[in-house]
Amino acid sequence: MESTDRMPAVTRTAVDPVHDVIIIGAGPGGICAAILLAERGVTDVVVLERAAGIGGTWFNNRYPGLACDVPSDLYSYSFFQDYDWSRTFARRHEMCAYVEEAAARFGVSDRVVLDAGVETAHWDEAACLWTLVTSAGEVHRARTVVGAVGMFNEPVRPDIPGLDDFGGTLVHTAEWTGDDVTFLEGKAVGVIGAAASAIQLVPAIAPVVGRLEAFHRTPQWVFPKDDAVFDEAERARRRADPSVVAALRQQSVDFVDRLCDYENEGLMAELREKGLANLEALEDRALREAMRPLLPIGAQRTLLSSEYYPTFNRPGVTLVTDPIVEIVEAGIVTASDGLHPLDVLVLATGYAAHKFLSVIDVVGREGVALREVWKDGAYAYKGMTVDGFPNLFMLYGPNTNGGSIIDKLETQSRYVADKIAHILDLDLASLEVRTDAVAAYNEKLLRDLGAVAAWRVEGSRYFRAPSGRIVTQCPYNPTEYDALTRVDDLADYTSRPREAAA
Repeated sequence: MESTDRMPAVTRTAVDPVHDVIIIGAGPGGICAAILLAERGVTDVVVLERAAGIGGTWFNNRYPGLACDVPSDLYSYSFFQDYDWSRTFARRHEMCAYVEEAAARFGVSDRVVLDAGVETAHWDEAACLWTLVTSAGEVHRARTVVGAVGMFNEPVRPDIPGLDDFGGTLVHTAEWTGDDVTFLEGKAVGVIGAAASAIQLVPAIAPVVGRLEAFHRTPQWVFPKDDAVFDEAERARRRADPSVVAALRQQSVDFVDRLCDYENEGLMAELREKGLANLEALEDRALREAMRPLLPIGAQRTLLSSEYYPTFNRPGVTLVTDPIVEIVEAGIVTASDGLHPLDVLVLATGYAAHKFLSVIDVVGREGVALREVWKDGAYAYKGMTVDGFPNLFMLYGPNTNGGSIIDKLETQSRYVADKIAHILDLDLASLEVRTDAVAAYNEKLLRDLGAVAAWRVEGSRYFRAPSGRIVTQCPYNPTEYDALTRVDDLADYTSRPREAAA
């Protein structure tokens, strides 16, 4: 099926240059891919970034309290471990600085083009090239493309009647414009959501607002977060002895590998104990019961906070579990309580994480659109490439979520760099994964996903496409997935020599 999306106005130069690689996105994945490609000798690389700065999700998201929920020593590249982190779990500004410094240190900053949001990417079968057009109408052509747009691109607005009728200030956490919170001072604020952004936001704004109401639908498992701030002595020790950081990183690797095994009943019992102990920070017994998780660990995203529950002990902070009926100009109306008057409404409702690279109009062989191919749920071979789309690779694609995404992005970037180097070294016109290989991989993947009891429960909706298929989660722990990508799998691809395409 041909794409029917409207093409942006096109601005062409006399001869559009053809690059070896175009990377879409200058977040941690895009920068990592550029660095590892350079290590393979691939330097004709352009990184197109829609935002005004490097950092991806960490540059775009600015809501109060935003922080990493994986220890910084693991949420970093294995080849860049000497960064002077200020604490166990990095805050937003440190993550942006880290990615920027990586780009500068490893010589790829000058390959990044900012304010260049890609709208379309179409495969030219005759030329065996990808043609990309930005929102400004600029044309870029490349032999290969790496989609590093990740999962968090399109904010989800809850389907609540009257949302647009709200008369106060309405803001989504993904669209927070800066660090300023003065517009919240003394105001009656409602927060819809109970997942990752909400548990970071609520403790951060509670001391500022006049009154805060948190509207929950399903209580989550929230585990304690040992977020130590490194004093100067600790930072000096980490700088002086690389083995300190290496040991901490390995501890995190080992823990994350265990954490991904939701069938380990001993581990789950240990985690339940920690989660329920964290819940005890709530002083009100009725409130503890209302926030006691009902779903198994793993059915929803793992959340970390030692500040979230204590926030509800503050005067003026209220939990609302009464179902929302509608939103009116004056606030939120719930089924039994009626009107909750509000000045500000914050939507902590996440992203349409199931779309991946299809947030862009990607069209492959025979005019087939990626959105159409994925209409029942996104899928890929090892989460990185799809048949019908030659010379196209993805980072943080379908079924690759789990553990430290920076660690996972490095694994994927290495795999993709290897495949692109193979194309260029042999001067291939195209390299495309075979349809039967994609089918076989995904048949096994679905069986392995189905074997995880926690995912047979309807939990986090961002795990799933509208069809119900789990499209984000990876059933293999990071070490297993890394091993999977190191297998020689060129037999699963079809290559086309350049002379055959002439």
